[in-house]
Amino acid sequence: MHPDFSPNASSRSVFRRVVVARGSTEPEGYGGNHVVVSDLLDRAMVPGWTKAATVEDRAGSRTKVSELVSAVNESKADLLHISSQEDAHLVPKDSPVPVVVSLHDLFDLRPRAIDAGEISVPLGNRYPSSSRASHLALCKEGMSRANLLLCASEMTLKDAEKMFPRTQCVLIRDSVDDSFWDPIRNPRSRALLGEFQEEEKCLLVSVGEKDPRWRSQFLSEVISQVPEDVRGEISLMRIGVGTIDWDRVAAAFQHAEAMLYPGVSVGFRSPPMEAMASGCPVLASELPLHGEVLPPGCLLSATDPDQWVSAIQNIHSEWRRSGGVPRHLDEEVLSISRSIFGRSAHGEALSRSYNHAIEMSLGK
Repeated sequence: MHPDFSPNASSRSVFRRVVVARGSTEPEGYGGNHVVVSDLLDRAMVPGWTKAATVEDRAGSRTKVSELVSAVNESKADLLHISSQEDAHLVPKDSPVPVVVSLHDLFDLRPRAIDAGEISVPLGNRYPSSSRASHLALCKEGMSRANLLLCASEMTLKDAEKMFPRTQCVLIRDSVDDSFWDPIRNPRSRALLGEFQEEEKCLLVSVGEKDPRWRSQFLSEVISQVPEDVRGEISLMRIGVGTIDWDRVAAAFQHAEAMLYPGVSVGFRSPPMEAMASGCPVLASELPLHGEVLPPGCLLSATDPDQWVSAIQNIHSEWRRSGGVPRHLDEEVLSISRSIFGRSAHGEALSRSYNHAIEMSLGK
């Protein structure tokens, strides 16, 4: 049975210090989690914890294990958090404090493919270079030395439990920047939508274009099967072509009747989660990750266009019944978003996981 790190679980209020470490300064990808964790600590959003120090790559030099140990000792820290699986090789062999490592996924260690309708999405590299394979082997050894592995999804949690049966693993979901997307605290003007700002049509939004993971071809097939009279009253805004204007994306989510996402969420951004954080209803394929965080009513078959056509017709009918005016804010969607993958929920879950790592080290 796993420790309960859900947003509603209780946590002790104990003031402790953590060193947050990584081996590079990349702001995106695996490095994105480091930025989020550091920000949560800096803003006192991890109850009972503060950041003792940050250790990362400086001017191209590679972070060394000895630097981490020195930072822990000098700052009198209680815990070491290595914020990226790509830096798990830095887990000290004899750490003076418990060590936790964040895992986004383990696809490079357990390559596979996800069947998503007409395509199969490969995850992980089955044939890495020799240098990459050596690095992955060192990271795997480091993960096995950690006291606690923080897994971003149930899929990652299951993989970690199989690969590291002697290491405690817990679910700590990635979060979205709800302050950026929030339609109440940070509303965007419909004028940002340009040619899509007209209110005379039912606005729907989709994300992605060329990458097969987005399954834009499937969505085009769905739209082509929508009855002509309905299709004529729908304006479909496709996001992902050319340079991304994130304020425009937020405006689209905040004003659309729904976001359509038949694709696969396996990267470091999850469009359905960002849409929900904007208060936008979502229709998504019933594929890995979506079933973990999206309400059942949001999920549709990844292979049945008829389900999607019917759902779009229902959205259009509701829009027509309202007199063709934009929808009201979906408070339920917004509440679910905040409670499952908002920044506050993330900070509270981190606090409980940190406390758990300390308690395990004390034999509690």
